[in-house]
Amino acid sequence: MPTKSTSNILIVTAFVLILWIGSYAALSRRGYAEADQWNSEGFYYFTPENTDAWRWSEAMCTCVFWPLNVIDRSIGLGRGHCAAPMWDLD
Repeated sequence: MPTKSTSNILIVTAFVLILWIGSYAALSRRGYAEADQWNSEGFYYFTPENTDAWRWSEAMCTCVFWPLNVIDRSIGLGRGHCAAPMWDLD
C-alpha cells in the first residue's frame, strides 16, 4: 500500500505530465495551422516577432517539448520545427 507522500508525488507527477502534453498539443497544433497558412513545412510555437522575448519563448518551448515532438514525428503526426526567421534581410 503506497504511503500518503508517495500518492501525492504520483498525483503531482501525473498532473505535470498532463499539463506538459496538453501544452504541447495546443501550441504545436496552433503552430501547424499557422504553418499551413504560410505553406511552410516547419512550425513555430508562437507567431514570429522580432523580439528577444519571442526568441527566448520559442527556444524554451523547442527544448522543453523536444521529446514530445520526436514522438509526434515518429508516429507520423508531427512536423519539424522551423529555424529562426532571418530578420532584416533587405
